[in-house]
Amino acid sequence: MKKHFIAMVIALLPFCAVKSQINPTIKAGVTFPSISSSQFQDLQDGPGAVDYNMSTSFYVGGTVDFPLSKAFYLQTGAMVIGKGGQNEFYGNKSKIKTFYVEVPVNFLHKFPVGAHKILLGAGPYFAVAFDGSTKLTTSTEQEYNVDMRFGNDYKRADFGLNFVTGVEFAKHLTLNVGYGVGLMNIRVLASDYITDRNNVLSAGLGYRF
Repeated sequence: MKKHFIAMVIALLPFCAVKSQINPTIKAGVTFPSISSSQFQDLQDGPGAVDYNMSTSFYVGGTVDFPLSKAFYLQTGAMVIGKGGQNEFYGNKSKIKTFYVEVPVNFLHKFPVGAHKILLGAGPYFAVAFDGSTKLTTSTEQEYNVDMRFGNDYKRADFGLNFVTGVEFAKHLTLNVGYGVGLMNIRVLASDYITDRNNVLSAGLGYRF
């Protein structure tokens, strides 16, 4: 939890510094991450590709919208975001949890609907993992927690594309929905023939200052 707290403070500090110049938005919500896996060749003596289904985690951080025109904006910021996934194989369950500091760079279009604004956008993200673990539960309900070894199990870096939508309400509140598609193979072991990519569905609320 200490790592998570420090990362959240780091993610939020820039928005305190710029509040006097622009209007940042503080955001938090739930994530539904998964890991999609694909295999290029079959090896009898090696590991195979395994998809990890959606699990639940969270995100917190902030963004700033820089106006490019009356309706178009460049949005960036920093988020602490939970990724990973879960699967079950012959009664044995495994759940991967990883946490990243993620920097999105989204191009947004906002159009008014009454007193509110609907937004649509997309753009790349860049992320660095700072914590992770795998929880293993056997068919006999024995549990084991294994710390993630970045560089041995999974790569620390990740990048991909974000697709975002939401509503900016008249009274500071925002509703945010997004989907992140990983473009980078985060796997280290057997990465020559197996590709693992992060995918994250997210939903949450924000407060515009």
